[in-house]
Amino acid sequence: MAWTSRDALRPILFVCRLFAWLSAVIVMGITAWAVTKRDSYRVIYPLVIAAVTTAFYIPAMIVSAMKRNRGYLLPLDVVFSYLWLAAFIFLAQHVAEQSCRWFSFGVSSSCARKRTAEAFSFLAFFWTLCAMVFEIFNFYYSGREGPVTTHPEKHPRPEAGRAPLDAPADTAQPAV
Repeated sequence: MAWTSRDALRPILFVCRLFAWLSAVIVMGITAWAVTKRDSYRVIYPLVIAAVTTAFYIPAMIVSAMKRNRGYLLPLDVVFSYLWLAAFIFLAQHVAEQSCRWFSFGVSSSCARKRTAEAFSFLAFFWTLCAMVFEIFNFYYSGREGPVTTHPEKHPRPEAGRAPLDAPADTAQPAV
């Protein structure tokens, strides 16, 4: 079996979705802690997006590793890339609102957690964006290589009016 460009995209898609899932798990843990310990509404949206991403990207990782993946997960990647961009913006506003300065000498653990959640939400956005780009390539290459055959041992359909080469002589000629 020949190694095609579509086969080369499968491990790349799997790695992109795996890293997006890992980033979502980290954001989910940090924002869940922030919801229980702090009273802030800006971390609830990233928590919901992280939880939904964690649920949806497990089957997406499995589908991206399958041979018959033909770009079906492109809408999922488009939607989640924009959701993660909004989550990153909400977390960036939350960090700026809490006066966490980058060059302050006193490093508090709450500012470190906020920056960590912000950084991993950006990484989740970046990896879903990468998965979206590679899924576009996968969709493009699956259309160029033709349809996937389910039975490669069967012969293609013969042309109209011609008998197949392995057909008996009495079926090749119509009765007069």
